[in-house]
Amino acid sequence: MNLKKCDTQFSWSKIYKSLMIAYQPIVCSQCNTSHKIAFSSRIMVSIVIVLPLTIFLFLIPEQLYLSTFATVSSLVIYFALVSSLFPFLVKYNS
Repeated sequence: MNLKKCDTQFSWSKIYKSLMIAYQPIVCSQCNTSHKIAFSSRIMVSIVIVLPLTIFLFLIPEQLYLSTFATVSSLVIYFALVSSLFPFLVKYNS
């Protein structure tokens, strides 16, 4: 989570908040540089969220005979687990 200009490290929560609020840029408090999420990271986040959710939502419940509650609960747990890893995976450009 080390970003280039002044080598200030941003916290996991600051990066997570940036991701959850429509990829909001992070402004460094030390050097006032604005860091925007790289386009490749946006694509990666979208694919990792949307593709498995779509597959799970439309294919798996019918084959496993899952209730609506079980399906929604599984999707919420999946989103929480996967999204908590994003701050470690995304890249930012200044």
